[in-house]
Amino acid sequence: MERFDSLDDAYKFLVSSVLSGGRFVAPRLDRTLELTPFSFTLKNVRRRLIENGARRWSLPLAIGEFCWHVSGSDDVRFIEYYARRWKEFAENGSTVRGSCYGHRIFNPGADGRSQWQRICELLRKDINSRRAILIFHEQGSDLLAEKDIPCASTMQFLVRDSQLHAIVFMRSNDAIWGLPYDVFLFTMFQELLACELNLPLGTYTHVVGSLHIYERHFAQAERIVSLPFSPAIEMPSMEQHTQLRDFLRLESRLRTSASSNLQNEMRLHSYWHELLRVLEWFRHVKGAWGIHNFSHTFPSDSLYSSLLAHSDPIHAPPSS
Repeated sequence: MERFDSLDDAYKFLVSSVLSGGRFVAPRLDRTLELTPFSFTLKNVRRRLIENGARRWSLPLAIGEFCWHVSGSDDVRFIEYYARRWKEFAENGSTVRGSCYGHRIFNPGADGRSQWQRICELLRKDINSRRAILIFHEQGSDLLAEKDIPCASTMQFLVRDSQLHAIVFMRSNDAIWGLPYDVFLFTMFQELLACELNLPLGTYTHVVGSLHIYERHFAQAERIVSLPFSPAIEMPSMEQHTQLRDFLRLESRLRTSASSNLQNEMRLHSYWHELLRVLEWFRHVKGAWGIHNFSHTFPSDSLYSSLLAHSDPIHAPPSS
């Protein structure tokens, strides 16, 4: 299995691999190049950001999806604020039934505990357990009729050599649109759990049944692999994870309130404060009434300023 220091390095390799070694298939009559199966490992999990300028990856969307999932929501109005195309995946115009991973893992089940709570309890009692698995699929889904079937199947956590490792198994992954956001999300889950268990981060492994590129994205894929490698931005370690609830409250205020004045944001640790600054910038760019105001530049003193300079925060697609 190939191992990489950053997602940017892995991304160029996997896109190039699909272009050079993929086979043509057309599920649902949509022509793609496909590799099956495919896997890779990230050695440095915090290097989860995509800086390749041809991809125009959106950090605000990645953070927004993290907020949506970790809040346990399945409300499409929440997530379409960050990417309007999410509405296409809603079964009834208001609820996402398939790709709402957080809704399945952070909401309580029949026993009053969530999947997340159960794996935390398990690993605190048995640090070497092989049973710490989050399940994203819902039994009884209509595989032919439903608009949105989860692309991710499971996420397994293993504590080995005193580090928290993660393995995600995906039935399907769009290499251009979906994979960069999926890896961001799942490695954020991994780091959040590492904080809760007070463990250092290990590696992240991504296993895909069908890794594919749609024909409409072939030209973009060629541009992605043609660009030279750039130094990867490493996110700082997640500190004060207990402030996540405050961060989510402020995100909600930015997204839903008429005022963007966040008087309590200075209470946040710098880790969460910097992510909130990205979302505040996105609100200004998006405009109060959906008018795109790209004149609002991001503060140059931020770790993320160079990344946002070539992103496309408004037209970013969902991660399905």
